[in-house]
Formats: sequence, structure tokens, C-alpha cells
Amino acid sequence: MNFNILAKKRERQKFVAFLIPVIALSAYLIVDKVFLIKPLRDKLAAYLPYTENFLPLINNDDLVELDYINSKNVFLALGTSRSIAFNGFPNPGYTRKDPFLTPQIAHKMENWEGISIAMAGASMRLIYARLLQTLEKGWEPDFVVVEISMMSFNKNGKFKEFLKQNVIPLDFALKHYKELGLTAVWNILYPRMFLSYKYQFSPKNFWRLLQGDDRDWELTFFGLAGGNGYESVSKKDRKNLESGNFKDYNILTLGKSPAVYKEKFEDLLFVIKQEAGNTYMVDPEELEYLEKTIALLKAKKIPTVYLRPRVHPILNNYERIESNWAEFETKVLDTLQRSDVHYVDANELPMKCDYFSDASHLSRRCYTELSSFLLPVR
Repeated sequence: MNFNILAKKRERQKFVAFLIPVIALSAYLIVDKVFLIKPLRDKLAAYLPYTENFLPLINNDDLVELDYINSKNVFLALGTSRSIAFNGFPNPGYTRKDPFLTPQIAHKMENWEGISIAMAGASMRLIYARLLQTLEKGWEPDFVVVEISMMSFNKNGKFKEFLKQNVIPLDFALKHYKELGLTAVWNILYPRMFLSYKYQFSPKNFWRLLQGDDRDWELTFFGLAGGNGYESVSKKDRKNLESGNFKDYNILTLGKSPAVYKEKFEDLLFVIKQEAGNTYMVDPEELEYLEKTIALLKAKKIPTVYLRPRVHPILNNYERIESNWAEFETKVLDTLQRSDVHYVDANELPMKCDYFSDASHLSRRCYTELSSFLLPVR
């Protein structure tokens, strides 16, 4: 037996054994970079990329709105697309003529305007991060409204992991690793290293591409982050804000427009159900960030109200389904109660303004009256 030949054979086997995983990893990293090609990324991604739409927000560019304040007192609104309208309403010009306010309340409300740093689809982690960013600027509001939406806490949401991993900037996460936690920082870092993980590529998605599956409902969801709807509320355009021109629907007259009701309310409810997943379950991490938000605002001694936003009855009824509500009540509302904070469910307020933009959003025309129930004016 030639031991030299055996030894060389073993060396070759060791080299091949070493080379195979190296080639496999190299091939994976090369294929992984296909997600740098936008058209392919948009087709293959399970989570459609829309980080670019949030960049001005996550960088706090929206705080320039402070330069256009005309009131004595300013409150800060944190939340999802349902809180963005606070950036325009209340404003003194429209407050003076709001038909849903008494003269006494209107007079007090003239002293208030809001700054909204809300983001479409925001989770409590994003809300907490944005609050940290704002306070770092050295500005403290006179009052804070923190939105508490049921679906922001949903662990089973289709885009939950994507929202957690891809919106908060890495440099911000590294800077605030103590506040956010090392697990959160790792969750933000890892997707930036491996794009196929970030965009959740799978053979199923590739098959969907070949089949030409319709992804319009997903595009509808991500359209909320595109700046073409609730993001376009700015104090720069005072004349438009004060004019009182609203595109909305009165709850009493919707029955006369069945096509509108189907598109804006029934179809949107279907989209929300698709995004929410089959079972509503509160994410423990979201509770953790709710508690961090509460602690931070208490430490700053800023008066705060935690708001469940007003939505159309078709959506409110869905959220109040017994199994959904029991989970929300025993986890989220119980956390608020134990923390001894002020909680308001806007769906239970005796509001006169009953207009909606769609199933998920109260009309902007109602935000001045809504604010009057939240701020210390009554």
C-alpha cells in the first residue's frame, strides 16, 4: 500500500471538503446581491421595500414643522398614519370656524397646534425610537399624544418583522443599544448583511413571479408609506389647511354611495385583515417598548394621553371581535392601567364630527374636535 498516495488522497478530500462550503457561501452571497437590482427585488421580495419613503421621517426632517407654528402651546403626536393629521389640525385659522366646537372651546383651542412624527404602519419600537430622536433635538412638547392601535401590537402581522428590521437606521440603533436592547440592534444589523433574509426570498416567491400573481393589495398597504396620502399634511401650506377643503365621507350618507363604500371601506377592511394574519396575538416586544415609552415620558414629566384612534364602525367592529379584544385588553390595556396613565378610546367619545376618509382613518375635519377631548381645554 502506497501511504504517500493515500495521504495525498486524504489531503485532496480535506481540500474539497473545505472548498465546497466556501463555494456554496460565495455562490449564496453572489445570488444574495440580486436584491440590489430593484425590478427583481420588487418581484421576489415577500416584504416589498419601502424604506426610502420613511427616510425623511426617521431622520427627523419633519421637525422643521416647528418653524411654522403659530400657537402658544404645541403637542407632539406619535403613532401610525392615523396620527399624521394632527400635524395640520388643530390650527388657529380652522379652529375659529370649526362647526363642531363651542365658542368657548374654540377660543381655548386657538392656543394649540400639533407636531406629528407619526409613520404609516409604525410599531411601538418605531414610536419609541422617534420619541428618542425628538427629545435628543432638545425640544420638549407641552403635551404628548401616543397612539395605541390594536394592529401595531399584532405579532402575526404580515409585515411585522420587516417593520422591525428595516426602518430604524443602523447608526441610530448602535448609538442607542442600551435603550433599544442588543437583540433589537442585532435584528436591525442582520438583514443589512443578508438581503435575501431582509426581503424574505423563498422558492414560493420565485414561483409567484413566474405565475405573475397579483400583488395589488400589498402595494395598497405600502402605498400608505409613499407620501401620497396621510404624509402630505404640512403647516407650510397654511392657506390650504385653514380652507376647510376635505375629501371625506359622512357616516350617515355613505349608504347612498355603494361603490365608494365598497372601495374605501369594505375593500380596505379586507386589506387590513390580510395584513393582520389569521390570529390576533399581542407581540411581547411591543409591550416592552410601550413600557419604555411610558417610562421615558414619565421621566421627562410631560403630560401624555394614550389614544386608541377613532375608526369607522366596520373596522371597529372587527377589532372588537371577542377573541381580538380579549387579547388586546388583557395585554395592552392592562399594561396602561398598571402604569397608571391616561388612556382614551376615541371610539367612545361623544364627538359630533362623524366623517371618515376610509375605514381606517378619521377625516382631518374631525381632528380639531378630537384634539379638544385630548388636550387640557375642557
